[in-house]
Amino acid sequence: YGQGFPFGEVIWSKLTGPYLFLYFMENHDAPFAIEETFGELLTTDFLDRETVAFYTLTVIGMDMHPTQPLSSSVLVTVLVGDINDHWPQFLDSPFNKIYIFCWYFSTGSVVCAVRAIDGDTDMNAELQYSLYGQSSDLFSINPNSGTLFLSQTLKESENESFTLLVVAKDQGFPPLTSQTEITFEIIGKNHYSPRFSEPEVIFSVPEDLPVGSVAGKIQAEDGDYGPNGVIKYHISPDSQYFPVSVGEFSGLLTLTRELDFEKETKYNLQIKATDGGWIAKSAWLNVTLIVMDVNDNPPVFSLSEYTTTVPENSKVRTKVLDVKATDMDSGINAQISYSFIAGSLDKFAIDSRNGSITTLDVFDYEQEQMFDLTIKASNTARHNLFSLAHVIIHIQDLNEFSPTFTKESFSFSVYKNVPVGTSIGKVKATDNDSGPEGEVFYLMFGHGKNFGFDIGLLSGEICTSRSLRDQGNSRVILKVLAKNSGVIHGTDIAETLVKISVIETNDAPLFTSTWYEADVKEDTPTGTSVLTVSALDQDSVLDWNRFIFRIVDGNTNSSFSIDPLNGIVLVNSDLDRERWPVYNLTVTATDHGSPPATGTTNVIVNIVDINDNAPQLVTNKIQVKENQPEGAIVARLNAFDFDLPPNQGPFTFWLSNLSAESAFFLTPDGVLLTRLVVDREHVSEYRLLVVVKDAGFPLPLSSTTTLHVRVEDENDNPSLPRNIFIEVKYFGISFNEKWIDKPTDNIFLKTSTAVLSYEMLFNKIHKLIMSIICQKSFCRMNLF
Repeated sequence: YGQGFPFGEVIWSKLTGPYLFLYFMENHDAPFAIEETFGELLTTDFLDRETVAFYTLTVIGMDMHPTQPLSSSVLVTVLVGDINDHWPQFLDSPFNKIYIFCWYFSTGSVVCAVRAIDGDTDMNAELQYSLYGQSSDLFSINPNSGTLFLSQTLKESENESFTLLVVAKDQGFPPLTSQTEITFEIIGKNHYSPRFSEPEVIFSVPEDLPVGSVAGKIQAEDGDYGPNGVIKYHISPDSQYFPVSVGEFSGLLTLTRELDFEKETKYNLQIKATDGGWIAKSAWLNVTLIVMDVNDNPPVFSLSEYTTTVPENSKVRTKVLDVKATDMDSGINAQISYSFIAGSLDKFAIDSRNGSITTLDVFDYEQEQMFDLTIKASNTARHNLFSLAHVIIHIQDLNEFSPTFTKESFSFSVYKNVPVGTSIGKVKATDNDSGPEGEVFYLMFGHGKNFGFDIGLLSGEICTSRSLRDQGNSRVILKVLAKNSGVIHGTDIAETLVKISVIETNDAPLFTSTWYEADVKEDTPTGTSVLTVSALDQDSVLDWNRFIFRIVDGNTNSSFSIDPLNGIVLVNSDLDRERWPVYNLTVTATDHGSPPATGTTNVIVNIVDINDNAPQLVTNKIQVKENQPEGAIVARLNAFDFDLPPNQGPFTFWLSNLSAESAFFLTPDGVLLTRLVVDREHVSEYRLLVVVKDAGFPLPLSSTTTLHVRVEDENDNPSLPRNIFIEVKYFGISFNEKWIDKPTDNIFLKTSTAVLSYEMLFNKIHKLIMSIICQKSFCRMNLF
């Protein structure tokens, strides 16, 4: 189907009979439609083969069955045929000039090639090339490839030119054509090389020259005419990374990136000048680009903040500090001037040339302690760039005053039994100096350092440095010195006396061990000694070193007692590990002081097990099904023992009433097996005497338990007749009953009232059915 057909044109028909089928198309975005009843495929838009060359459509056919229509589908491919609707297009138009040398090219040499394309296909896209114009006989063109050849020998001449017309024509019907012009220029011999007036030129540019600005111009001369005298300029490959470029024909040097004198002060370039001859000639030029400094960098201080000190009472013009700034520029651009711009300008001066700071006043630390100055470093060149910094000057305090105690003497008291490090009091001294010079330090000197006390260097707090129990004196006098951080000059210190009363106290007894532990067998006789506790007392009074011992806690069942004088712990009653395996006794020792003091310890008594408990069966009731074969496992018996290993298992089992008629036998490890086939209807339960023995040492213990073995029933006997007694209690007005008594029939008992209805059936297989029907709420009960 060809492109450009009008809308509604029938391109395909699938007519099989009028009104037998309906046709549909799934491709709603395609430029086609299908007629429903005849199956004619129509176009709905213009077609362009260069855009879409073919379409694949899905057409569905459906019959017209009134209730169950059937359908099928088919793929229809529509190929779009090409028409000649595109003109040839040359790839390069207009074409560049070609320069030809008469003595260089021979007949048949390739001059150039032209190429055109066509958007059509097949014959409509096949192109033929032809050549027209003045002197076209000097050249020929390949009609298929578009290659131009020299067909005649050229005569030598100066700057002669030819203009030819190249035509490209396709093979469509009708054919379409396009054309382009080609100009040839015949030039003479290249006699001269380019020449620079000097072998080297120098350009100076400021470092702040904007990118894109002209930094200089170079120019070469050539004695030839025409293309042979046309000069092009190029930077050598080694100079391509420099921040300048050269105009190809103008020779202008243009800045390509920013300059920075502080990084690079000079660039050496090599530029080549080449003429336009077929055999080109060239010359080289050395170009030096000097970068001139500008004031583009501010001075920079070595620190953003300076800190220093000046002693108070220093003379006027005392040197405080030298500040320093540097400038990356050079020459006059790097000359720096210093000045103050903020702070106590009447207190200090700064040398504008070297940045030396000196005092203009005498300072008193108690009046002023710190000054904050802002300094400025600026250069003197154009733009006057600057930077700022801070100078912090601290006034140093001098030690002018001596410390003074707030009291002539200090008195404290302390008990002998206080822990090491206990604070007993604090001394206080003051100093009118400020800052570090007014800070007071406390020292202890003389023999008082040996009495068991120490003093805080800065706090003046007096603490015990060792135990005071061995302190024989009841009164101690310490000498304390107060000084500041300055050097001691005779009377620059203060002294005081500290009087301490050491008070005797009754210390609690201390047991020789923090806890005691013993092991006792549970069959140990009463009155047996378990262990002995002892205590010590550091008091110096002899009466306070005698103690009374007591058990105050943990003595369950009063199992133990303690001798109050010597601390011997005794067994007081029968022990039973199974009830009380461990005792944690709290024992106290109380001295005879006034008031008495008490010390405490713990006594751990572990009760050691003996074999005093016989093992017991875990259960005394088991079941077995009747009719089990001989040797069938009935149960695995387990036992338990309240004693500990090794007074427990392994356990040994046996039957004490075993006889030849016994229905069971028992293995030593407790497995009960059938010895005979048991019959529930014969014996429904067996009572076995099971003996279990532990592995205790030195004598094992055993126990005997009656094991009840219940035989479970199996359905191995026919049913037997049974008598049944039925009692009916009726509370209604009348009672109607009807009996049908036949040996082979069912027996009914039936009553009815307005409320309840009873029905009983006793059939000939001796099965009782009882039904209760409630007429209002409708319930039913069956009894079998």
